[in-house]
Amino acid sequence: MHTSPVASPALKRLGFAGLVLVCAACGGPVKYPVEGKVVFKDGKPLPGGMVVFAPVDPSGRTGARAYIQPDGTFQLSTDRANDGILQGRYRVLVVPPPRPPGEDNPKSAQALIDPRFMSFETSGLEYEVKAGDNPYYTITVDRPPASPGKK
Repeated sequence: MHTSPVASPALKRLGFAGLVLVCAACGGPVKYPVEGKVVFKDGKPLPGGMVVFAPVDPSGRTGARAYIQPDGTFQLSTDRANDGILQGRYRVLVVPPPRPPGEDNPKSAQALIDPRFMSFETSGLEYEVKAGDNPYYTITVDRPPASPGKK
């Protein structure tokens, strides 16, 4: 006589609950890939640092960031490396690469970019991420203004 195992009602509920959790983890908001490059007006790349995208809409709580590679390129990440960003409008700031190790006097090292690009309020950078494919974003930054008395 062949008998088949019968799952208890409690085991069936546990299996269903596990399936719901797995499905919930698979869902969630859709993110879209965004790649780009940070360059100076002369076309030379910013050789490092970070770009940060923050939602323009105050109800949007999820932004994204990316490390700028030595050739100026970046790929946005929200939760995991290169996983993209949610659809929406974003203000952008650029953080230059850190000072070389051992640099103690911040005034002795000249900034790589104009400080206005290091703030969402003053950068003037805003981009829209759309569903589907997005353009390759080229973010152009200025070099720092010349100090008075220097030419």
